[in-house]
Amino acid sequence: MPTFPSYFGFAEGGADHIAQVKGDVVALLQAGCCAGALLINFFADPYGRKLAIIVSSVIFIVGGILQAVAQNLATMMAGRFVAGFGVGACSMLVPMYIAEISPRKLRGRLGTLWQFLIVLGIMMSYWVDYGCVRHIPEGDKQWRTALGIQIVPGGILLIGMFFLPESLRWLALKNRYEKVLKELCFLRDGKEDDPEIQEELQEIRQAVELELEGRKSRWSELLVPNNLRRLFIGVWLQIFQQWTGTNAVNYYAPDIFRTVGLSENNTDILATGVYGIVKAVFVIVAFFMIDARFGRRQTLMIGSVFMMVAFFILAGMVLGIQRDNGGVSGDISYVDAKGYVAIVMIYIFAVGYEFSWGPVVWVVCSEIFPTRIRAMCLSITTAFNWAMNATIAKVTPIMMQNITYGTYFFFGVCAIVMGTFTYVLVPETRGRSLEEMEEVFSGSVFAFKDTYVWRPEKKNDKVANAEEGIDNSNDNKP
Repeated sequence: MPTFPSYFGFAEGGADHIAQVKGDVVALLQAGCCAGALLINFFADPYGRKLAIIVSSVIFIVGGILQAVAQNLATMMAGRFVAGFGVGACSMLVPMYIAEISPRKLRGRLGTLWQFLIVLGIMMSYWVDYGCVRHIPEGDKQWRTALGIQIVPGGILLIGMFFLPESLRWLALKNRYEKVLKELCFLRDGKEDDPEIQEELQEIRQAVELELEGRKSRWSELLVPNNLRRLFIGVWLQIFQQWTGTNAVNYYAPDIFRTVGLSENNTDILATGVYGIVKAVFVIVAFFMIDARFGRRQTLMIGSVFMMVAFFILAGMVLGIQRDNGGVSGDISYVDAKGYVAIVMIYIFAVGYEFSWGPVVWVVCSEIFPTRIRAMCLSITTAFNWAMNATIAKVTPIMMQNITYGTYFFFGVCAIVMGTFTYVLVPETRGRSLEEMEEVFSGSVFAFKDTYVWRPEKKNDKVANAEEGIDNSNDNKP
């Protein structure tokens, strides 16, 4: 918003100075996220996932209040970091919590629902910005209102968590099996003697007992080869998710749209709002793909192709616009054919990202680690995500200022690298229980050699087989 840099006094600096300060303000939240994702693990393991999410919500609300009332840049920066701590903690806790209470056949879809609500929040934030710019008189109330509204969903999360159950697998690790059974019946809407309830309870019990029998220092467990392999894959998936360029577009979409000619009457912010709608719509596509037609692995590879094509064409269009403009980058006052193609490519990128690398990375990372070290591993992988996020937030305005169209060529090349990484190293995990992942990662390092074939579970399959004494627990194993 134009009133933000003017209020804090950095609008008078040159283009390079403005780019530096923009990067600092945005990136400090991500730095807080990195710290939150790492440190919340020390609270989540002894005290539970539920209480950890509640505490993280309180921290976020405090950070939101600091931002909304900031009178100087130092207070704003402090609020950004504190709020980021809460966001980073929740970004580690919530996917893990979802994975640990979800039935196997719905785990991917419920993880995708988490991503859908993220992009729904992003979309709403874009339209909040647009509404504040258009309908609030020019001044600091425009951005204070936008920053204050974030406290509302933080409050909803805080209150709502009091009504939700604790993680099933965390309760099992604490040997509270009566509570596990009670919560399992509540979550599955069943009775204690239902065959499916008993089978899932037994599966959880066996996995936890196996882990406790081999209890070691949790850090030494990370050095077990198949756990190191999981951590390696998880870390790189989270790094690659950021180097898709998604947050370069999320944070600086108005700047990007201005470079292709959308600069009159806040059309840059309006186009950003449309971008948010596109993101939200195509997460719904992932909802139906991730546990059914394509699974995790193929969806990631298809998304990489989408993003590569979108960024290469976008880079070519921006280069053409720049040459038409006398070789000068920056705002232009009209949109020509190249500009319209560039705008479409930004939306195509959103399509490719939101049905693949957006939701799938969180789902895969939440399901590949053993229960005993899951919180610790997710802390590490999520911290890498936020560290890269902070890097993107810092360097994107500088890249756009100095290498212009090269920014998009760079992200297109990243898409090629991450698609290749997925083909070579990331195994398919759909249809496999959290407890079966041990076998998945004890096999060949090369994912393309995995012979696993997913077969959808037919309705009432397991109930019928249980009644007939048939054991089909190995049907989906390699």
